[in-house]
Amino acid sequence: MSRNETKERLRQDIAIWFADGVIDAATLEVLQERYESRRFGWVGVVKYIGITGGLLAFFGIIGMITAMVQSGAFAAIVLGGVGGGITYWGLRLSGDIGNRYAVSSKVVLTLGVLLWTSAIGLLADVIGMKEGRVLLVTGLICLPVGFFLAYRSRNPYLLIVALLGLYHWIGSWNEMWGRSTYEFSVQDPQVMSLAAFFGIVIGVYHERKLYPKTGRFYLAWESMGLLYLNMSLLILSIWGFQEASPLVWILVFTAFTLAQLVWGAMCQNGLFRGFGITFFAINVFTRYHELFWERLYLGQYLLAGGGILLILGVCTEVVVRALRRKGGAA
Repeated sequence: MSRNETKERLRQDIAIWFADGVIDAATLEVLQERYESRRFGWVGVVKYIGITGGLLAFFGIIGMITAMVQSGAFAAIVLGGVGGGITYWGLRLSGDIGNRYAVSSKVVLTLGVLLWTSAIGLLADVIGMKEGRVLLVTGLICLPVGFFLAYRSRNPYLLIVALLGLYHWIGSWNEMWGRSTYEFSVQDPQVMSLAAFFGIVIGVYHERKLYPKTGRFYLAWESMGLLYLNMSLLILSIWGFQEASPLVWILVFTAFTLAQLVWGAMCQNGLFRGFGITFFAINVFTRYHELFWERLYLGQYLLAGGGILLILGVCTEVVVRALRRKGGAA
């Protein structure tokens, strides 16, 4: 028996063990990753081309019927019904114990969510809502449903899709204080950074209190939150915001990247440590470019930058060795 056949047999046995209650969901996930044996190949290419072609043809037929009727309400009903059905299909595929539809279930889920979300937005437009309120109502309805389905089906991919929608919905929304309306404009990095910070807090809570009940949901919350927090602070450190100068945001951005490094080192969390190192380096390069690029020749720029990074590396190594000798966490 070949190695791939052995792994496939083990994956089938693992699914049976989980169904019989011999192992829990966390053990199932670990063993499935260890004995991964699927290969995509040309057969997979042909298969997914066929699936994509069939879906496009189906959507074309639905669009043609809707255009012939020329009714926005009918189009919204059709989109909602089709989207709901496809979402249900994707959840069924992703819930397969043998994890045989790991790729196709994600594609189907994404299409389904996009369709019924579009249906709600179209229906809000049909009944005469203003453009700003359409986005507000769509988010208020679709986001809770998306999170509910993600937690109900224990689907990390659907959670990531819901988080993407949440951050961009919050980032594009500004409440006009003292008025009874809402205005939607360009993404607001300040609001998005605050939302991302709370997302990180929720992720840490999942990791500390809810794992393994919620599986790897903490990774989705933490990684998406860290990405949007650091990107928003980077934008603010370059352009500033309202009355606050970029210098204030440079200090805030630097403090947060260092905090991620410290937290990652203390908790042995590679995710926080990786984001902290990456965006601290981006911050240093950005500041160096802003302050010294036009004052030095290219050769001097590279020489000075390399020298500074070398000194930082040597100092870091000395500190790490000192901590290790004292028995501390390096």
